[in-house]
Amino acid sequence: MGPGDMIIPNLQGSSLLRPHPAKGGFRKCAPEWTALTLLLLSGVLFLGAETNFGKDHTPTTRTITGVVTDDADNTLQGATIELTDVQTGKVLDIYSQADGKYLFADLRFDHDYTVKAMYKGSSSEVRRISILETRWTLVLNLTVPQPKK
Repeated sequence: MGPGDMIIPNLQGSSLLRPHPAKGGFRKCAPEWTALTLLLLSGVLFLGAETNFGKDHTPTTRTITGVVTDDADNTLQGATIELTDVQTGKVLDIYSQADGKYLFADLRFDHDYTVKAMYKGSSSEVRRISILETRWTLVLNLTVPQPKK
């Protein structure tokens, strides 16, 4: 045998050939098994890739939420909650819901923010959220003192 000559194994004793009872000879099983194996492997790989696709659920934005109450711990509906982006100076105002809750979503991790609540001429303390804060969701409950009469 010279270089480049192909060696063909004897398939008679191989597991790739099986006796075919009806025809009295041998039939090749390799193409059928190869196709089935490839189909199963591709399904497993696809499902594995699909389930691992979203494994890294690290949020790219943060959320600030909380409840606005008065000194007597009553929830305040309609209080103005003011969020200021310290880097840009942009101010967002929203109103608290019937249960006093508020929510700011899609906030950047690389920006500092301040939050305060205002109701009937009174204001809560100003709370600061730093870029050093690594939590995805911050709960900041705000207390607005009752106006002095």
